[in-house]
Amino acid sequence: MIARWILPAARSAFRQRRFVSTPKEVFTELSDENDPKRASIFEYSWGSWLENDAIEKEKRRTEFSIKGLNDLLAQVGKPFQGSVLLPAAHNVNVLKDNVDLVKTGFSHIKQISSIHEGKHHRIYKLQLNHQEDELVLRVPYKLDSELYTDRRIKSEAATMDFLAKKLGLNVPKVLAYSSVAENPVRVPFMLMEFKKGELLMRKWNPLTPGAVNDEKSKTELMSVISPIAEFNKKATDLTFTHYGSLYFKEDGFEHIVDEPYVGETDESLKNRWVIGPTVEKAYYRNKDVEAAELEKFVGPWTVQEPLKMVADLAQLELENLQKQGHDQAVPVYQKLAQVAEKLFDVESTTIPHMDALLAPRLALPDLDPMNVIVGDESWFIDFEGACIKPFLLSSYPKFVQYSGPKIFDLEADVEGYDKLDDLAKQQYEYMFYRTRNQFYWELALNETNKELLGVISPAVKLIKGAYLSALDAKTDKDYLYVENGLVELCTMWPHYESAAIVKGPNPLTFSEQELQEYETAFQDYQAELSSMPFAATGGWVPQDMFARLLEQKLLVEENGGYTFDRDKLLQ
Repeated sequence: MIARWILPAARSAFRQRRFVSTPKEVFTELSDENDPKRASIFEYSWGSWLENDAIEKEKRRTEFSIKGLNDLLAQVGKPFQGSVLLPAAHNVNVLKDNVDLVKTGFSHIKQISSIHEGKHHRIYKLQLNHQEDELVLRVPYKLDSELYTDRRIKSEAATMDFLAKKLGLNVPKVLAYSSVAENPVRVPFMLMEFKKGELLMRKWNPLTPGAVNDEKSKTELMSVISPIAEFNKKATDLTFTHYGSLYFKEDGFEHIVDEPYVGETDESLKNRWVIGPTVEKAYYRNKDVEAAELEKFVGPWTVQEPLKMVADLAQLELENLQKQGHDQAVPVYQKLAQVAEKLFDVESTTIPHMDALLAPRLALPDLDPMNVIVGDESWFIDFEGACIKPFLLSSYPKFVQYSGPKIFDLEADVEGYDKLDDLAKQQYEYMFYRTRNQFYWELALNETNKELLGVISPAVKLIKGAYLSALDAKTDKDYLYVENGLVELCTMWPHYESAAIVKGPNPLTFSEQELQEYETAFQDYQAELSSMPFAATGGWVPQDMFARLLEQKLLVEENGGYTFDRDKLLQ
């Protein structure tokens, strides 16, 4: 859904568009916070869920105070004291350097448009009464704990400021933010400048035909991959003094005295940022442990212990699983904790430039064509969950991630490919495209930073596979992916030990019974996922598709949820 308010001084109106419907304009008083006509612009409409649809949509309802937002904008341009942030009045932080985003003469918001409903937040565009430049209001969904929401917003604001101020990268300026709902806007939020342009995603076609190094398809794919790889190169060039995440020192971290990096000569940047607890999502997702207990495992970590974040994640998840009673997963995370700090021999010379790979560098999990706006220049947005960790432990961007069978040439790598039926060919083609696209990312890494090229090693990928699966685990059964990584590592450990890649003798053991139980459970889980439509999206269905499925009676409402009519699907 795209919705828009138009807000004159005394009255306001909004337009909303649902797919192919005609835009509708509705007026509302600016000060009337209870006007029911406003409800539609707060409601989630981008998709529906097969189960718990009403609950999931309520979590993504983003109602905020328009009057409070208007009052806030009227205040941000006033003089204040403070080197970086306005002293947090009403739990709102304002960046002193960016107050000129609201020009003199502001009186009211003229228009509010809902322009994006994402996975984690909703984006509104604000047009002010007196200036052409627009602003963005970003409101997170109610999906995470208050602690994580607080840290994530604080850290993202500081990270964006760092990328722009220190590294000179094209990142929108942050005007103001609040990490709690107790503020005039009545929700956590970020307020930043709006950048015009088209999403780079419009150019991304991961299934474009073409062999590896085919000139036409390579040029098309690299036109998307290369600018993201270049940005990542610049973001990872600088190394830090600790592992964790960035925050403003003035944002409640005055007790941290260590500089985040060495060699700063610009007085305006000294004591601006600090490294605090990580905001990598896995440390907070679905956690039932007390905050005081969680604090033991989220850093910051010293450079002398580059693998401790792996051990801490495993230990934290162990405590969480035991509290939740997920007994099947406990032995798996016990094994991960046991092997965590032996995953790599940090003094190894087998992997080139190990020191560089272990150095603390920014990791940006949301690097994606969906988060790049292309206009006169390319602007990068969305830095949720950004953290500082070894490049050795970082993941590839999700749009080029692939851990399945590698196929570089369909004819050469797939026996009897030309004799397969069309469906089988499509499956192998999909594997080939994913292999090719990831190869192009690695090619871009080779072109931008050869010092960090060790991450493309098959051994490195296998060794950290269980850890990366733990980072991505979202459901109760995803521990099976962690176990799969550990079983593979256990098998290969003697080879890696002899090559001096891992640290010491194999600490992993699996009994025959454990292996049989794992294999059965893993296969059953894969069969379960393959038999469940939209399992990969957690049961979420894009709204236009959902409407068509209902209209065609392929979806049937049942016990408050929706199921597929399999007989009709097979017709």
